[in-house]
Amino acid sequence: MSQSGIANIRTVVGRGSRDESHHEAVAVAAPIDGSTLFFGCADRGTYLRSVAKPFQALALLREGILETFSITPRELAVICSSHSGERIHRDLVYGLLARGGLSVDHLKCGIHSPFSRSEHNRIMAEGEMCDATCNNCSGKHTGMLLACVAQGYPTEGYLEPQHPVQRSIRAILELFTGEILDPSRLGIDGCGAPTYHVPIASMALAFRRLVDRDFLNRSGLHDRVDQIHDAIDSHPKAFSGEGRFPLRWSSLLRGKLRAKEGAEGVMAIWGPAGSLVIKSIDGNDRGLVHAVPWLLHRLHWIDEMTLEQWIQDQPQKVRNVAGRVVGEITVEVPDPGEIDGNYRLSESPGSGISRYNF
Repeated sequence: MSQSGIANIRTVVGRGSRDESHHEAVAVAAPIDGSTLFFGCADRGTYLRSVAKPFQALALLREGILETFSITPRELAVICSSHSGERIHRDLVYGLLARGGLSVDHLKCGIHSPFSRSEHNRIMAEGEMCDATCNNCSGKHTGMLLACVAQGYPTEGYLEPQHPVQRSIRAILELFTGEILDPSRLGIDGCGAPTYHVPIASMALAFRRLVDRDFLNRSGLHDRVDQIHDAIDSHPKAFSGEGRFPLRWSSLLRGKLRAKEGAEGVMAIWGPAGSLVIKSIDGNDRGLVHAVPWLLHRLHWIDEMTLEQWIQDQPQKVRNVAGRVVGEITVEVPDPGEIDGNYRLSESPGSGISRYNF
C-alpha cells in the first residue's frame, strides 16, 4: 500500500506459509475508445528507455533509411529491437553497417556480453571477443548511423541531443506523447542515447496513437507505422531473441498485441484494443512479468484460455535449485481509476483489490 493509502499493483513472493518479498508497480491503460485508466497511486513518470525504440525507428524511417538502403522488414525489426545478441542479430547489424559504408567502430553504444545465454556460452567457449554488435541496442544505433549517411549528417556525435538525428527523434516523441521534451526531461540511456522522463499516461497515449488510424492519417505517418508493425509482427526473433519477453510472449499475444520492454522495469503492450504501460517501482521485472497477464485479462484483452496458457508457461511458483516447489507468487490488482488531464486520479482506486494465484 502506498503512503497515500491507494493500493499499487503488488506481486507477492511467498515461501512456505509466509510472504518473503513483494514488488509494487503502477500501470496505465489507454483503450482505443479514448479513455485512460490508472492502476495504482500517483503517476510520477519514468524515463522512456528502450520502450521508445518503435518511435525512434519511426523517426529514422522519416530520414529515408528504408529507401536509401533497401532495408528489409527483418532488418527493420532489429533496428526496433532490444535484441539478445544472437548470431542472427549480429549478422543483421554487420550487414546494415556494411551497406552504409560503416564499421563496428562507428557504434558508440558500448560493449556488453550477449543477453542470450547460448551465444554467451559460445563466445566464451571459442575465445571470441565481444564487440558492439553484442549490445542489445546495436540495431537502433546502426539505424541512427544510417540516417546520418542518408541525410549527409556527420556520424561523429550522433548521440548528442542536438544532433539532427536526435532532434528528429525528439520531434516524433513529442508528437506521440504530447509532451514538451525540454532539457529538464533529458537523461542518458544505458546505450548512450538521449532518453526522456514523461508521465506514464503520456507513454500509454503514445502507444495508443500507434494504432489510432485517425491520428496516423492526420500526421501522415500511417504507412511508416505499418512498416514498423509489419517488421515486428513478421520477425519476432529479430525484434527480440532468446530469453527476451517479447519473443517469449509472442505466441500468447497471438498477433493481436505487441510487447516492448525497457530497462528499470518498464513495459509497453499495444494493439488494436489500445495500449498498456506498466512500471515496476523498484525497477525489478520479476513482479512485472507476473502482473502483465492479469492486467490484460482484467482489461478483456486476452481471454480465459490465453490467461491459463500464460500461467502454465510462466508458473507463479517459487522453486528451489532441485526444482521442488517451495512457495507461490500472488498478484494483487487494484480497481482502476480514471485520470484527468493533469494525470491525477479523479476517483481513488483500491476500494476493491483482486488477488490472483493458481
